[in-house]
Amino acid sequence: MKFDSIFHIATGQKPYPYQERFATADSLPELLNVPTGVGKTATAILGWLYRRQDKKLSTSTPRRLIYCLPMRVLVEQTIKCAKEWREKLGLVDSLGIHVLMGGANSDDWDTQPDEEAIIVGTQDMLLSRALNRGYGMSRYRWPVHFGLLNNDCLWIMDETQLMGVGLTTTAQLQGLRSKLKTFGITHSVWMSATLDSSPLNTVDHPEPVAGYSRIQLEEDDVSHPEVSKRLQSVKSLKKVSLTLNAASEKGYAKELAAVVTKSHQRNSLTLVVVNRVPRAQSLFEEITKLAGKNKDLPQPALIHSRFRPVDRKEHEQKLFASEIPASGTIVVATQAVEAGVDVSSKTLFTELAPWPSLVQRFGRCNRKGEYSDAQVFWIGIEPKSEGDKFALPYLFNEYEKSRGYLKSLKDVGPESLKVIQDQRPQVVAHTLRRKDLLDLWDTTTDLAGNDLDVSRYIREGDDTDIQFYWRAFEGNLPEPTQPAPLREELCSVAIDRAKEFLKKSETKALLWNPLDREWGQIESNSIRPGQVLLLKLEQGGYSKELGWTGNPKDQPTVVPLPENPIPLDANDADELGSGPVTLTKHLQDVEESMVSLAGQLASIDDSVPWNSLQTAARWHDVGKAHPAFQSALKLDESEPGLWAKSGRKGLIQYEIPNEGPRPGFRHELASALVWLKHHPEALDTNLVAFLIAAHHGKVRGSIRSLPNEKPPADRTKRFARGLHEGDVVPPVNLGNGETTSETAIDLSLMELGESESQGESWLSRVLALRDEFGPFRLSYLESLIRIADWHGSALPQPKIGAPHHEN
Repeated sequence: MKFDSIFHIATGQKPYPYQERFATADSLPELLNVPTGVGKTATAILGWLYRRQDKKLSTSTPRRLIYCLPMRVLVEQTIKCAKEWREKLGLVDSLGIHVLMGGANSDDWDTQPDEEAIIVGTQDMLLSRALNRGYGMSRYRWPVHFGLLNNDCLWIMDETQLMGVGLTTTAQLQGLRSKLKTFGITHSVWMSATLDSSPLNTVDHPEPVAGYSRIQLEEDDVSHPEVSKRLQSVKSLKKVSLTLNAASEKGYAKELAAVVTKSHQRNSLTLVVVNRVPRAQSLFEEITKLAGKNKDLPQPALIHSRFRPVDRKEHEQKLFASEIPASGTIVVATQAVEAGVDVSSKTLFTELAPWPSLVQRFGRCNRKGEYSDAQVFWIGIEPKSEGDKFALPYLFNEYEKSRGYLKSLKDVGPESLKVIQDQRPQVVAHTLRRKDLLDLWDTTTDLAGNDLDVSRYIREGDDTDIQFYWRAFEGNLPEPTQPAPLREELCSVAIDRAKEFLKKSETKALLWNPLDREWGQIESNSIRPGQVLLLKLEQGGYSKELGWTGNPKDQPTVVPLPENPIPLDANDADELGSGPVTLTKHLQDVEESMVSLAGQLASIDDSVPWNSLQTAARWHDVGKAHPAFQSALKLDESEPGLWAKSGRKGLIQYEIPNEGPRPGFRHELASALVWLKHHPEALDTNLVAFLIAAHHGKVRGSIRSLPNEKPPADRTKRFARGLHEGDVVPPVNLGNGETTSETAIDLSLMELGESESQGESWLSRVLALRDEFGPFRLSYLESLIRIADWHGSALPQPKIGAPHHEN
């Protein structure tokens, strides 16, 4: 099918010429620089879809489209459009569309690496995963997302002017992917109406002599009637007599509410954009009061980034309604609607802000050129100095610059704005270097249990968030069986505001410890960006109508949980399964699943070591024969043999009869050590050993004992991850006519340097693999072995005698 046909079916319109050029070019551009309102989102998504189905272009087009946006509201809008287009094209069953916004959900995008998929998320969620420190997810699943989001992917960065330091990080990542190599093609496209390419010119992604390849509007686009209508749209500009400063602060919200409601016109949208969430909340409350007294005024909506999704949807329904009511619509918002949001107001109010922000806000007024009398009102702000509360969240000198531009204009339509030549200063940002990326590949915490912090590569230091959710429970700590947080429960809060709130709270926030599988209290000064923290309902701080307030008197409602909620360790537990499965059967299932994956991904890259992956799948769980694991399954003595799955739920407790508990036991480390004993000098010995050890994401770059472990009675023996030197793993039938021999555990390779029995240390072996394959490709391989394990575990099993378990 031709591109114009696909585009017309999906949107009901014919594509503009630049959209056709994007979809049909021999190679994709690096920059897409077109004005607001002319369809960048449709260009990227439908252009990628066309290229994937075109025989000539499909081989040079990655199978996953990663759509990266600076704000949550843009994610939800993009997802909505993508799903509508998918339905109209009849692709509901063949094209996955997934959202990455934190929280537990049943989305299984990372279990299907062979399928075409569109993955949409905020820069926080996507870049943290691309840096192997995924926010709001199990740390043990980090390597899977790191592998899948850095191989066989087309990254689209939209509204780049709002990405800050994250923009430079996306450029460095693309440059490092090219240098360190990936499986399959990876490419990045940066899109904006106000595109500044200088942040993309980095040490590993230098600008070519001829410049980055670019698509922009050409003469045939500008002359198109619909494009011309948008570019010629009129938006008269006026200054409001009200100015925000120390003298006006107290009555500011009330006075501005009166001005807004007086200027509001029936049957139209009035949009008010302010710079801070508390001001938006106060203004919303004042307009609500006025609407309560005047039946001709609509009840306003409030849009900002500090809502739980479940509550924000009620406000967004007014903003995105297909029809405007007779009384019209008034929406109070922050930067959350600044860019990309597909709304067109007849009347726009905006506080003074940096020029790029104002240009984006102007784009929310008369977006399609449908009004001949659209108006934009600007409100002055008078901070006294840098750091003044009236200047936040922007820099002091930005206000004077924008004020000067606005005073010279009477209209802020696209044509009128061309006279402003705004030169942006080069901002010094934290730059991700090759060494930083290689360090991030290892997910092992330091001795104090801390991780490398990637927040400085994602957003500026004063713009980082954590996420809170609220539950009702008795006592100071909930049960370990508390379900994982749902996306709908999570509220993003600026880390400084969160710390300030917790310092005043009598009850601490709670953090789940996946190692000990228990809840722990966290001090406010220990909070790190991206963490997901649980609060007791009584701690408050959140209003259903206003969002995050930090006021303990504001009590949130409880978000109902599904009948079968996802447990906190859903992705980590060893015992999950629909029923009991023998170890031999499970090894066969996983090997067969890997063979199937190899067939489905055969075209990705000739250098994928499929034989090593298949071998790793065959051996991946032989360590489950260890007595600590078999005992934990509570085997019925009448059912001899070795088991891989029990079919029961809950937390598994490892122990050895007559010896006691083995906390922290990791069967995959035992599997890798058994493999090494049997194949000390095979060509792919180290690769297979690593893939076996890493298939749960818990044993990767290093092997060491952890604080929760119980040392052996003989303190001279080495111990790590619940294994003791000399432990015996019984023989295992691999199901292919091969049976392992009884193997004694040798942990000498956990030491630095070489050992007589094992040779090179584990660390040396893994670092050599990382350098041979590169961090992206090695993580992609460990993702495949893990995915094969998930697929094999999900296969239907015959009913057989089962391990005994208690309810």
